[in-house]
Amino acid sequence: MLTDAQGIEYDMAMRVIYDSQVYEKLIDTETGLYRESPAYVYGLLQDELNFGHIMQAEI
Repeated sequence: MLTDAQGIEYDMAMRVIYDSQVYEKLIDTETGLYRESPAYVYGLLQDELNFGHIMQAEI
């Protein structure tokens, strides 16, 4: 999805994910983000990429 939406290669997409705030929240069990759907997490990543930060206030 990210490769198509952003027009980037797989390796670059993985770097984008691993360097994101969303990934930091995803691996932090305190946030509970790991329990959310892939679509929800992807939406957060899109917000971060588009606006420079995560838009949802609940995490």
